[in-house]
Amino acid sequence: MSISFRMTVSPDAQTLLDQKFQGRPGYLRIAYDNEGCGCSLSGAIALWLVDETTPSDLTLASDSPITFIMNKNDSVYLDQNLFITISGFDKSSVRLASDGQSFGSSIRIEDHRTASEARF
Repeated sequence: MSISFRMTVSPDAQTLLDQKFQGRPGYLRIAYDNEGCGCSLSGAIALWLVDETTPSDLTLASDSPITFIMNKNDSVYLDQNLFITISGFDKSSVRLASDGQSFGSSIRIEDHRTASEARF
């Protein structure tokens, strides 16, 4: 049985994401980042701009032109219906939530794409 995920993006968050992509191709990865946390159960949700998908990635349904992906293993930490809005604290970060919980109220979007793709 396959679980499907859906991402809804507010208009203000879509504008911010478009700015972060800077017209370059890529995907927005929703990751459970436990790097440096000491335990696989101690981590935080991160949002990364990436160049590629991997065979273990799921693609989220969305009405946004951005393709949202996540590793199948990270999907256990998230709910099926997700929402991205602009953070109430910092207009350069976002809030990721579902109907039942918040996964972060001020998540920075990190660009992990290769520098060789950059347009100057």
